[in-house]
Amino acid sequence: MIDVLPRESASIWLDLIETTPSLVFDPAMCRHKWGALTRALPGVTLYYAVKSNPYPDLINTIAAEGGCFDVASSAEIKMLEHQGVHPSRMIHTHPVKTDTEIERAVNSGVTTFVVDNVDELWKLIPYRHVIQVMLRLSFIAPDAPIDLSRKFGAPIQDALSILDVANDSGIQINGLCFHVGSQAATANTHADALATCLELSKKVKEKGLPEIVQIDIGGGFPAHYIGEPVDFDSFCAPIREVLTNAPDHIQVLAEPGRAISAPSMALVCKVIGRAKRRDGWWFYLDDGVYGAQSGRIFDGMHYRMSVFTSSNEQSGCVFAGPTCDSIDELGRYPKFPVLNMNDIIVFHEMGAYTLASATQFNGIAPPAVVNRALPGQIREHRLTF
Repeated sequence: MIDVLPRESASIWLDLIETTPSLVFDPAMCRHKWGALTRALPGVTLYYAVKSNPYPDLINTIAAEGGCFDVASSAEIKMLEHQGVHPSRMIHTHPVKTDTEIERAVNSGVTTFVVDNVDELWKLIPYRHVIQVMLRLSFIAPDAPIDLSRKFGAPIQDALSILDVANDSGIQINGLCFHVGSQAATANTHADALATCLELSKKVKEKGLPEIVQIDIGGGFPAHYIGEPVDFDSFCAPIREVLTNAPDHIQVLAEPGRAISAPSMALVCKVIGRAKRRDGWWFYLDDGVYGAQSGRIFDGMHYRMSVFTSSNEQSGCVFAGPTCDSIDELGRYPKFPVLNMNDIIVFHEMGAYTLASATQFNGIAPPAVVNRALPGQIREHRLTF
């Protein structure tokens, strides 16, 4: 969705920042989303997926709420420790790790790890007396645009054999986990996968294998990029229904990332150049896919925009980033206001996989970050499309 507003209305954003491009981080919004998801999943321990946005003040905000953290590297562990987070509040969920990575994580005090194949088990044997392990299974949500079960996750039919091998090797696999995919439209696959894991845990007990005491339902909770705002309570209803069947001895975990970090930030940019070419007007912004907008390429994301301009003329256009790379395109529109130099563009829900993957390509620095309350919706829209 694109809202076109009077150019002078941009002052409510420009007053928050010193320069463009800038990401505006709202700690209150972060707390609100964390609390809403916590209430929507009663009894579930949330582990924030650090990879989605490791911004220190975002980490501090979640830590202050008593949150735990899902890490994928010793570098993330070290960063969290620097922020005052104890390793006992972390789980290492990367299914494939180097020997050095495992050693560093264990030495830091992290004790929960994830595997999805037998070869990964061998790497954990030296630490089998001090760690616990979860087996990652593959469940694919058909309504999740970003599939995370092709690269990782054991087929459900292989689960018992992997658990057998682990038990024979002295490795305690006492948990199951999965990730249905990012930006899921519904929690139906979460619920189905949780139910399958609960049934599998019964079979594990019947075989005399180590009891399953934790199930991690992963992430996939959506951010509001398009359509209606996300209601966590409604979204999580299918999960809550299955949770009523979970035995008391099984702890349920979740790994929200995008759902928390995305709405906590907005990106403020401006038009730094424009040119009329064969395919219409090109508008060059001071941030692009090598900055905070890599999600356009990696995840196929389309971000909600607020456009501040005095222009009434419309034309087909192309948005582009500031680098000299031709791949640095941000979208093509058949009908759009003909923007002027220094017009302001605000992209919403920009906290996830933006700052985390920004680069210094062409020597262009990523956006600055400021901590401010995000402005409310401006009602004086001239156009919405």
